[in-house]
Amino acid sequence: MAQKMLMELTTGVFDRAKIKIDEVVYEIKSREDLGLKQDAEFRGVMAEFADAQPKNDWQRMAELLDRMVRFVVIGIPDDVLAKLSDAKKLKIIEVFTKEVTDSRAQTSETAAA
Repeated sequence: MAQKMLMELTTGVFDRAKIKIDEVVYEIKSREDLGLKQDAEFRGVMAEFADAQPKNDWQRMAELLDRMVRFVVIGIPDDVLAKLSDAKKLKIIEVFTKEVTDSRAQTSETAAA
């Protein structure tokens, strides 16, 4: 009787999602990039951002938003980050969190199959 495959993992190079800003392609981090520490740090910054919103602490929110985008977009130059509107930065974070959530769901489905 054949054994049921419980999980299939790779340790090699993986494809990251990409975004394009002013015709330059940047990779965004994936679930594979996040260790426990990085995941906890990012969640902490997101929580700080959420805490600053009801206080209308715009300066703190802008600092945290920049920090999140720097974390997510690999190699984004300072001048490019500075030119992005807050709405575009929020969209980048939205894309990242969706990508990480989707990859976690796929991992869970693979493990459960």
